[in-house]
Amino acid sequence: MTIRKQWLTILILVAVFSVVVNAFVLSSLTDKYFKDYVQDNYKKHFNQIITYITETLSTENYSENEMAIQLETHLVDPITRIKVYDAEGLPIADVSSNSSMGKGMMNGKGRGMHGMMMGNYNPGLEEIDNAEIRYHNQVIGQVNITKYSSAENSIDAWLFQSSLIENSIYSIGIVLIFVIIIGILISKKTSKDLIMTADMAQNIDIGNKTIKLRSNVKEIRVIQQSLESLQTRLKIKQKSRKALIDEMIHQTRTPLTIMKTHLEGIEDGIIELTPEEIKICENQIENITNIITNMSSMIDADKELDITKKEKININHLIKEIVSGLKAQYEKKEIELNIIGNEKINLFTDPYKLSQTIYNILTNAYKYTNPGGRVQIDYQLIEDEVVISIEDNGIGISKEDQRKIFEAYYRSDYVLNTDGEGIGLYVAMENMKSIHGKLTVSSELDKGSKFILRLPKDKAN
Repeated sequence: MTIRKQWLTILILVAVFSVVVNAFVLSSLTDKYFKDYVQDNYKKHFNQIITYITETLSTENYSENEMAIQLETHLVDPITRIKVYDAEGLPIADVSSNSSMGKGMMNGKGRGMHGMMMGNYNPGLEEIDNAEIRYHNQVIGQVNITKYSSAENSIDAWLFQSSLIENSIYSIGIVLIFVIIIGILISKKTSKDLIMTADMAQNIDIGNKTIKLRSNVKEIRVIQQSLESLQTRLKIKQKSRKALIDEMIHQTRTPLTIMKTHLEGIEDGIIELTPEEIKICENQIENITNIITNMSSMIDADKELDITKKEKININHLIKEIVSGLKAQYEKKEIELNIIGNEKINLFTDPYKLSQTIYNILTNAYKYTNPGGRVQIDYQLIEDEVVISIEDNGIGISKEDQRKIFEAYYRSDYVLNTDGEGIGLYVAMENMKSIHGKLTVSSELDKGSKFILRLPKDKAN
């Protein structure tokens, strides 16, 4: 059963139950007060009848017809018949609801209904009250008053209860009409919100574009907001995964480029196949192997990929190895690549992340330095920091671009004619953060750039 049908069914049942309970309670309370009213009314008419008959029989001249007419006015519920006798027991007047039916109808609907109901009169439901008529302590007559045995058996009681039941049925009908109309409108609105929410969930599941929904029902609105939050998290996760994949792809380019350059140099006879050259190629193959191994962990979207593996390294040896790998590529473009200083400094850090950062900065320097240019690397221990600086005299970076170059996929309009996706410096910055270092840049257009890597002294040995 749909929520709409369930809502209508429950609403109708509640409405009917409410009307029935209300009618029962109202009937019980009204019936109690009605019975009291009938009994009080009977006592009142009984006393009036005795008083009237006493006054009439105490006079010598009275009219039996006039007495009958006066007594008929007291034929009110629950009184059905009045019989008057003189002192010798002879009947004087006899009036009943049956005999007064015609006149009662003339006097109004209530008396007519009273007479018509007497057609179904059941003697077992009546009783007779007897009273002696006394005047100066002498019996001058007798009266028999026939009445219903209880208020429940009276015509007015029957009419009242019938009317109450009839009105309750009308009330149920009217309430049902309003309940169905209101229920249909509300359920239509609610079901519409739920259908749209279900469509929203399906669109999120298949990756389609969704619109923001705001239901007036609090519970549905919470579900809609949760779905929007889920969609946002999925988009962030998807974007993060794309950035990670792009980062992995970018990481493979540097070692592949170095290997390609050295192999081409060996093939052309420019570079000799020495143990050092073989070691350089082996290092690049190891880097590629590590990158491919890390890619398998990307299957789990929630797994932490930024794993840092620290070890003791020699900065001088690390930089020389990087420069050796890029030397052939720089020479081919006629760019001078030099290392300043020869100090041996040991550092406890992640060699892969640090070397990748230096590779990416040197690769950028290679791209944006014109032939005949110069790139130099300097490293030294200054007070509480190990400082590595990479400086070139290339095209430089504008002040505006310097604030954005470390963002993923950012490409300056000034360098759009060069290859790249704008992710190299982003990876460099993320690597420095993961090994608790800092990366800054200072540059001027057409004068060159200087990147400075800083690692705290407490990480050094």
